[in-house]
Amino acid sequence: MKMDYSFSSEGILKKVLGYGYQIEPAALNMLESLGEEKVIDVLDAFTNKFPDTIVIEGKQIEAILEKTASKEAAETNKFALYGKITQIYDGSGLIQRCPKCNRWIIDDFCMVHSDVEGIWDLRIKARFDAGKERRTLIFKKDITEKSANITLEEAKKLGEAATLARIKEALVNRNFKVGGIELSGGYFLVKDISEV
Repeated sequence: MKMDYSFSSEGILKKVLGYGYQIEPAALNMLESLGEEKVIDVLDAFTNKFPDTIVIEGKQIEAILEKTASKEAAETNKFALYGKITQIYDGSGLIQRCPKCNRWIIDDFCMVHSDVEGIWDLRIKARFDAGKERRTLIFKKDITEKSANITLEEAKKLGEAATLARIKEALVNRNFKVGGIELSGGYFLVKDISEV
């Protein structure tokens, strides 16, 4: 494997300073052991996870690397299912989420944060029969838009009932191959879907 010597501790230090941080020597050594792409991933994650930090510490980098490792492990649970969508559950289609905790809310009321101004989103929860197995499919916005051929902006114009009707028409009683990640409790996060 060819080493990238241009991305030395000096190059990493420049990157860190560019993000507006200083860094402990031990933390710099940890970053040196990673490739350039991974260093950038860590620094991007750092700005979200530790926004008030001035000096990057080794333990903070360890926390980010642990989280990344567990996420990569979850990605290995990826596989494909073949079957039929038999039902779209309540709470699918055009929904609103709490801007603070991202929970599904109704009429701008969050169970945790009370009155909030909801953010519009699209999602689907569907029953999927794959022969002997049954799963609950979870579609986030991008896959909902792709599978139902509708954008969030179109859904907002159509309204909740018409959007849900369009989703049901596009998906119910049709056979699909779905690719994604196995979650606990019989849930399956859909990353890709195609009709078969």
